[in-house]
Amino acid sequence: MNHSNLVTDASVFEIKALRVCLPSRRNELQVFVQQALLQKQSLIMRAGGTSLGGQAIGSGVVIDVSKHLTNIIDYQPDLKEVTVEPGVIQDDLNDFVKEDGLKFAPDTSTSNRAMIGGMIGNNSCGSYSVYYGTTREHVKALEVILADGSEAYFGPLTSEQLHERLNQQNFEGSIYRTVIRLLESHGKQILEHFPHPSLKRRNTGYALDELYRHHQPFNPNGKAFNLAPLICGSEGTLAVVKTATLNLVPLPKHRQLMCAHFDSIESAMKVITNLLEFKPAAIELIDKATLDGTKANTQQQANRFWIDGEPEAVLVCEWFADDLNELNHHMLTYQAWLLEHGAYSSPIISAIDSSKVWDVRKAGLGMLMGKVTRKKAVAVIEDAAVPVNDLYDYFQDVQALMAELNVGCVYYGHASVGLIHIRPELDLATDEGKQLFQTIAERNSKLVKKYRGAISGEHGDGRIRAPFIKEQVGEQVYAYLLDLKRAFDPNNLLNPGVIIGDMPITQNLRADRQPQELLSTAFDWSKDLSLMDAVEKCNGAGACRKSSGRGVMCPSYQATREENYSTRGRSNLLRFALTEPNPKKALSQEELQDALEMCLGCKACKTECPANVDMAALKAEVLYQTNNKALSFNLSNWVLANYGTILKRGQNFPKTYNWLQSLSIVKNLIGIDSRRKLPQAYANNVQAWWSEYSLNRTDSVSNLTVKPKVWVLCDLFSQYQEPNVGKATLASLLKMGLQVKPVFMKSSPRALISKGLLKEAKQALIEIVSQLADYKSGDWIAGIEPSELLVWRDEAKKLLKKTDFKTSYQAWLSNEDDSETEKQGLSNILSYEELILKINALEQLPKISPLNKMVWLHVHCHQKALAKPIDSKSALELIPGVEVKMIPSGCCGMSGEFGYKHYDVSEKIANQVLLPALKEANDNDLIVATGTSCRHQLDDLGQYSALHISQVFAKSFNLLID
Repeated sequence: MNHSNLVTDASVFEIKALRVCLPSRRNELQVFVQQALLQKQSLIMRAGGTSLGGQAIGSGVVIDVSKHLTNIIDYQPDLKEVTVEPGVIQDDLNDFVKEDGLKFAPDTSTSNRAMIGGMIGNNSCGSYSVYYGTTREHVKALEVILADGSEAYFGPLTSEQLHERLNQQNFEGSIYRTVIRLLESHGKQILEHFPHPSLKRRNTGYALDELYRHHQPFNPNGKAFNLAPLICGSEGTLAVVKTATLNLVPLPKHRQLMCAHFDSIESAMKVITNLLEFKPAAIELIDKATLDGTKANTQQQANRFWIDGEPEAVLVCEWFADDLNELNHHMLTYQAWLLEHGAYSSPIISAIDSSKVWDVRKAGLGMLMGKVTRKKAVAVIEDAAVPVNDLYDYFQDVQALMAELNVGCVYYGHASVGLIHIRPELDLATDEGKQLFQTIAERNSKLVKKYRGAISGEHGDGRIRAPFIKEQVGEQVYAYLLDLKRAFDPNNLLNPGVIIGDMPITQNLRADRQPQELLSTAFDWSKDLSLMDAVEKCNGAGACRKSSGRGVMCPSYQATREENYSTRGRSNLLRFALTEPNPKKALSQEELQDALEMCLGCKACKTECPANVDMAALKAEVLYQTNNKALSFNLSNWVLANYGTILKRGQNFPKTYNWLQSLSIVKNLIGIDSRRKLPQAYANNVQAWWSEYSLNRTDSVSNLTVKPKVWVLCDLFSQYQEPNVGKATLASLLKMGLQVKPVFMKSSPRALISKGLLKEAKQALIEIVSQLADYKSGDWIAGIEPSELLVWRDEAKKLLKKTDFKTSYQAWLSNEDDSETEKQGLSNILSYEELILKINALEQLPKISPLNKMVWLHVHCHQKALAKPIDSKSALELIPGVEVKMIPSGCCGMSGEFGYKHYDVSEKIANQVLLPALKEANDNDLIVATGTSCRHQLDDLGQYSALHISQVFAKSFNLLID
C-alpha cells in the first residue's frame, strides 16, 4: 500500500484509495468505520494484504488492521478456545497455544504472515482441509460492526435466542429476518444451484447453502443457528470483524509424509480418488515447474533432498495417527500401493525433515512469479475446485483450453479436495495478454459450471471472479445473493465490487503502469531483463511481512510493522516511480527515499523472498540515480568515498581522531545519533605489524610439504577499527602453514555500494584486482569481513565487465557459473571459515589445541543470504572442546551506518532475538559475531565483547597478538 494511497495486494489489480487508516485499538477501529459510513464512504478491510482476488483493495477508505490489532484477547485451553483481534498472524497464534498441544486448524501457505481477519474474509483452508475443513468450521463467534455503525455478536443461538433476534426492531433484527426468509423460501433452490455438496472448499457468493444444510432450524439435527459461518468467506462485504472467537484442535501426536513421484501429472491425478480411501490428512500436488523453481532459489535448494530424478509431478501425502508403530506400518502399505499404481518413487520422509518438503510447496507461488520472463503465472482461474472424482476430467479440459490458446500453464495445489491451482503464463502489459486473460476466465467459468464446481475454492471471489458468480448460480439465486447483500449493506459501502460486482476484470490492472522512459543504470540488470523487471519480480505475496523471529528479511518491518518498510512496500513504491513520466525525479520523492533509508541492506530478500527480489541492490541503484541528480554537497557520502584515507590519518593521530568523533557536533554533521559510540582508531598499524611478524616465522603447526598460497583481503575495518581481527586472521593462517599474502584494501566497496556510490565502488573493485596481479590458478583468495568478501559473489557481477580489465584478469569474471575459473576466481572468494573447512576437507588442517568453551554464535546477514551460516558453526567445532550454540537471530540491527543513524529501530531489532539470547551466556563463554557491524552492535547495546572466528582459532593456537 503505497504512494498517494495507491493500494495493491497479491492480485493483478491496483486501485487508488481515498485514504488509509491504521486503527491502534478496537474502539478506534469502530470510530473509523462509523466515520466512513456516516460520510457515505466505502470501506475496505485489510489484514496481511496477501489476497489474490483483489478483495483487500478499493477506492474508498482502506482500514488496515495488520499493524496494531494483533492481540490475543482471551485464551481458554480447557475449552480449546481463543479470542483474537483480526490482525493476529496464524503462526503467531499457533506458537501461543502450542504448549497446550493445540492449534488453529487451517494451515495456509502464507501462514507466517496470513492474519485471522483475512482468513475469515476468504474462508481460508490450507493443505489439511480434507482433514480439518475450512476456517468456517473453526470460527465459533464473531464480534462485528454492521453497516449502520452498530455492533453485533454473531454466535450460536438457541431457538429462543434466534426468536429474540428476529423480533428486534433494529438493523440487526432486519438482517436475521432477511436471512431466515431467504432460507425458508428458497433454501432447496439455493442448494440445487450452489456448488456440489461434496466440495469442502467452496465460496462462490455467500454461504447460504452452509446455513441451510447444516444449521437449525432447517436441519433439525444440525448446529445451532449462527451467522458467523456466513461472514466467513464474505470478504468484508457484509460486516467488519472486530474480534473472533476460534475453536482449537489438538496437535497430531504423530505425523508422516510420503512424496510420490510420477512421470506425468495425469498419472498422479488418476490415483487421487482411490488414495483418499486411506484417509490422508493432506494430498498436495506439485508440478515440475514449481520443483524446477527451487533449483534457482538459494533457500530452497537445501530443501530438495527428497526429490528423486526429474518428476513431472509429485503428490505430497501426509497421515496423522495416535500410535507411531501403527502409523509406520500403514506407511509401508501406502508406499507399496503407490508404487503399484504409477509412482516411480515414493520416499517416506522423516518427521524432522517434513517441514522442508512443505517449504517447497509453500514457496511455489513466489518462485513461479520470480521467473525471469514477462509472461507471469497469473492468478485468474487458480482457485476453482471440482468434485474429486471429476478432477482429472476437469484438468484435461483445462489443458485442452490452454493448448487451443497456445498458453503455457503451471499446476499445483490441494489435490485431496479437488482444487488444483492453475496459473496460465500471460503478459498482462500487452493487449494480447489482456484478451487471453479475459478469454481464459470466461471459458473456465463454463468448465467449472459443467462439473458443478466452485469458481472460488479458497482465495475468494474478490474482483477477479465477481463477474462470473451469476453464471455459476443462475440469475434467480444470484438475486437472492443481492437481497442478502442489501440486507447487510443497504448503501453498498462495504467493499463494493467484491463478490457482488460486474466490473470487467481487465480494469485496474497493475500491469497498465509501464515505464515511459528506461533509465541508464550502473548495475547490469540484464539477467532480470531490466531494472523494471527486477522490481516487478515482487508479486505482493508478502513473505517479507513475517513477524519477528521468523527469518532475517525486512528487519525494519519486523520492528515497526510499517508496510513501506517491507520488500513489498518498497517494490510498490519503486514500481510507481519507474512508471512516472519523469522516473529520475520520481525516484527522489520523499516516501520512496524514506522507505529505502530504512532498508538495512541485509540481503535476506535475495533468498528468503520466494521471488528473489534483491532490494539491497535496487536501493543502491536508486541512490546512484539520485546521487547523480543531487547538486548539494553530501558530507556523509564524502566521508564514505574517502573513508580509507580518513582511517589511515586517524591511525596516525588516534587520540585526536577519537576525541573529534566523540563530539556531538561532529556526529550531527554526519547524521550519527548522539547515543552511539563510533568505532575507535588505534595506533597499531596492521601492515607494519605484518611486515615484522611474518618475517622468518618458523612456528607453524602444519606438516604440509607444499604450502598453499592464500591471498587475504584485509578490509578497512580489520586494518584500522579492529586491528586485532586482522592480526588474528593473518597470524592463524600463517600458523596453519599457508603462504599468506595480504591485500590491504584502500576503500570499502561494501560501504560505497550501500550509499549508491557505484562508480566509486567499481573503481575500488578494480583497484583490489590490481593488487592481485601475481595471483595464479590454484591460489586461494579469502576475506575477513563477510559483507566485503561477499560483494564479489553478488554486486561485483553486476558492476564489472571483462572489458574493465586487462586480459589476464578476464577469466576471473567468467559468466560460466560452472567453469573452473569461476570457482577459483574472485566470485568465489572464501570467508575465513570456508577456508578452514576447505583445508580440513583436503585433510591438511593441522592439529589444534583444545579450547574448552561454550561459543555463542551470531552469523552476519550477508552470510545467511549468500553463503551457508552452518559453515561458521562447523569451522568452530573443529576446535576440540568447543561447543557452539548457534543463535537463531535475524539481523543484529546495525548494518553499517544504519544503526548509527537510526538508533531506536536498530535497538528494537537487536532486542527481538539476539540480545535476549545472550542473557543466557555465562561469563566464561565466548561470543562470536562474524560481522564487524554485529560486534559493534553487541558492544554498544549489550556491552558484550564479541570475537571474529579467527580470534577463536588464534586463542586455540596460543597466539599472542597485541
